[in-house]
Amino acid sequence: MKIDSFNIEIISLLKTNARMSFAKIGKAIGLTAPAVAQRIQSMESEGIIEGYTIALNEEKLGIDIKAIITVKYGLGKRASFLNSLDSFPEIQSCFLVTGEDCVIMTAHLRNNQHLVSLLDRIAEYGISKTSIILDDLVKSKKAI
Repeated sequence: MKIDSFNIEIISLLKTNARMSFAKIGKAIGLTAPAVAQRIQSMESEGIIEGYTIALNEEKLGIDIKAIITVKYGLGKRASFLNSLDSFPEIQSCFLVTGEDCVIMTAHLRNNQHLVSLLDRIAEYGISKTSIILDDLVKSKKAI
């Protein structure tokens, strides 16, 4: 499938609001609603669009701390750590990386005690370093 400027515009609009109607997208980019629907269906079937998601207000859900945690596995702990990821619902993303650390994760937590509890559970697998996220500068910039 060829990705042209219309498809790029459709993707951009869906990234802003995944619930935007075909008609509204069509009006914004100069296509009919059926043409937009066909393009979106094609991008879905080709695996370009893999799914849709929602944006949550974490503060209203009781998430007061967001952290970046790096882990350097202990000897022979890689497989057990990877197998345990489902037991850490606080972890939002986990990336295998090059360099001194083995993984970099983001976590959403209720409070300091929750963070300490998570770090205690992670300690079984290796040495961690934590940075508290103060602000998402990209998200803040887009809100301006």
